[in-house]
Amino acid sequence: MKKIYLFLLIISCANFTSCYDQGYYPSSTDISSGVSQGGSTAKFAVSGNNLYVIDQFNLSTFDVSNESEIIYLNKLSLNTNQLETIFPFGEYLFLGSTTGVLIIDISNPSSPKYLSEYQHVLSCDPVVTDGSFAYVTLRSGNMCGQLDDELQILDISTIQSPEIIARYSLSSPKGLAINNNILYICDNGIRILDVTNKSNIVELKYIPNIPANDVIYHNNQILVTADNGFYQFDVSDITNATQIGHFTF
Repeated sequence: MKKIYLFLLIISCANFTSCYDQGYYPSSTDISSGVSQGGSTAKFAVSGNNLYVIDQFNLSTFDVSNESEIIYLNKLSLNTNQLETIFPFGEYLFLGSTTGVLIIDISNPSSPKYLSEYQHVLSCDPVVTDGSFAYVTLRSGNMCGQLDDELQILDISTIQSPEIIARYSLSSPKGLAINNNILYICDNGIRILDVTNKSNIVELKYIPNIPANDVIYHNNQILVTADNGFYQFDVSDITNATQIGHFTF
């Protein structure tokens, strides 16, 4: 097991530089349970017995079922601009690239296949999904060429043809997380949004003064990576979200 964790650490360090110029932090991964509790700006994910890793144009698959030997399985080359992020959900991987969101079918876990894509203007884009909708943030002021700062919501009920259904202006969005129609966005702080009504989302809480880069929801907490460390918030009562920890790197 130590070898697997070391391998993941090497991957995360090798990919530390991305278009999230204020810092990329790897996903939180529990190999033993086969679950990748990942952030939206992660460059690798674990699902079942497989590790999926992106580089600029490719998705590589590894078998990690044997903790003493990691086996390289294959590489899927994708006809896209630079891949930036990876987010697993069920039988799919959602890849954020500088030109859109790619959906990869992993129903055969050891042999991923390109399924569909939503294209947008040149931009870096973290993406998360709840299975019915995908949420994408686009940010200006970086090497990716985006002029506007916004949230885009995609309808993925027809997985072969994702469709944008809403967009909202933001300040400078980065990573995000979704849980039960509550969306958490790093946007010059943390914005907590009720997205039940996609055409009229409601801000429930804004937590300012945190240079946040990415956020993970887990067990009524949000775990936030920022320029100045790592934050924990209790969000069991969203309107009274409470900071319960801050650790500097």
